[in-house]
Amino acid sequence: MPERIKLAMVLRQWGVENGDAGSIAGKSDESDFVDVTRSLHDRNISTLARRAGPALRRLSLSFSPRITDAGIYSVIHYGCINIRYLGLLANTHISSDILVTLIGYVSRTLEHLVLSTAKTDDAVVKKALSCAPNLAHLDLSYCRLVTDDAFPRPELMSNVDRPTLPQLRVLVLNGCMRVGDVSVGRIGRAFGTSLQTLDISHTIATTRCLCFLAVAANMKQGRSQAIRGPLALRTLNMNNIAFEPGPRHTRSEVDVGIHFNFATWSIEQFYQYAPQLTSLTIAGKNYMVTDEFIVQIARNCHQLTFIDVRDSVRVGHPSMFALSEHCAGLEYASFDGCNGCLDTGVLALVRGCLRLKGLNLSELGITNTSLVAIGNNLHYLETLVVDMCGLISTEGIKAVVEGPNGMGCMFTLTELSFMRCRRVSDDVVEWCKQRLKPNAIVRSGYC
Repeated sequence: MPERIKLAMVLRQWGVENGDAGSIAGKSDESDFVDVTRSLHDRNISTLARRAGPALRRLSLSFSPRITDAGIYSVIHYGCINIRYLGLLANTHISSDILVTLIGYVSRTLEHLVLSTAKTDDAVVKKALSCAPNLAHLDLSYCRLVTDDAFPRPELMSNVDRPTLPQLRVLVLNGCMRVGDVSVGRIGRAFGTSLQTLDISHTIATTRCLCFLAVAANMKQGRSQAIRGPLALRTLNMNNIAFEPGPRHTRSEVDVGIHFNFATWSIEQFYQYAPQLTSLTIAGKNYMVTDEFIVQIARNCHQLTFIDVRDSVRVGHPSMFALSEHCAGLEYASFDGCNGCLDTGVLALVRGCLRLKGLNLSELGITNTSLVAIGNNLHYLETLVVDMCGLISTEGIKAVVEGPNGMGCMFTLTELSFMRCRRVSDDVVEWCKQRLKPNAIVRSGYC
């Protein structure tokens, strides 16, 4: 029986998210997706693997806590060797040993690996990085057993006989509480020229890791005396990380193979190593993020489309001026809690970045002047958040919606939030709903 027909039979029994099994059976490009999102047992996975066999290209086991090693082993036993996408989310009953075996079995074709909140340790990560040459996307979110030792050591990178590493493009380490600056340095040295997205939010990394990342990516490799080019990094997420090394950050720069004078390095120099950066999230009470840093990013990363620096207390209107002047393509900006941002900065931002689709100005000392400018200029705006802005009033909210000529943002806004704004009346909520899109969300009050 042809493999496509076998898989169609499986899809008809278990269900597929993106369409009818009969129609999928006739399209080989669409017959590679089996997403199991309900509670299953090992015998169910065994049946699926037996019927699909080598035709199985993509398998996602999300929130299936009853699946154990026996179920995963059946995927190997029945020859599902061509899996390109493998996702095991929120399952702590699958051991790291069987994960190592499975990754080794499908390593030739594996491209996308998601092991969020699974029982993943350093051995699993090492296996994926060492024997999956086509791996491009690795998501280890909330894998709390992953440490610095999961990533290639500097002596390995200096060895001309080192194993070939994949051209990793996306690496997500959000919530990996044992991953720190050392890991980031090793990642930069191993994958700096290919990695486009890095998420180290809620880890024990600090803003010092920017130096590790930038310098390590430009280290000489092996016997080659050539210094590699700049980082390929386009998206960097660093939510809620420490702004300086603490007692848990005692390992020296030798651990990442860097010999560098950190006393002469400043965070503002990072932009030199990441000219392709389009998205930057570095939020969460970060005292090292200053106007000087944002200004340099804006001047040298003209293609920036997303920036989130909320709660950065040393960021003010100079950052907004720089973004308006150099980043005309900016689509989302969050300055929530940046108390130095006032009307002058917002006016410059909305007049220079006309393509803004999302804007968060919560907890700022702005007035209706800023809201009038938003209604006049941002004709693509979809989301506006001005929570806890005590100086804005009902007239300002109406100016955003209607603008100077009755147009404003009423045709584009899908979310408008002005919670805890004491000068905005409750009646304006119904007024907004009557003018915005039917599915638009309007938040107000003190809930």
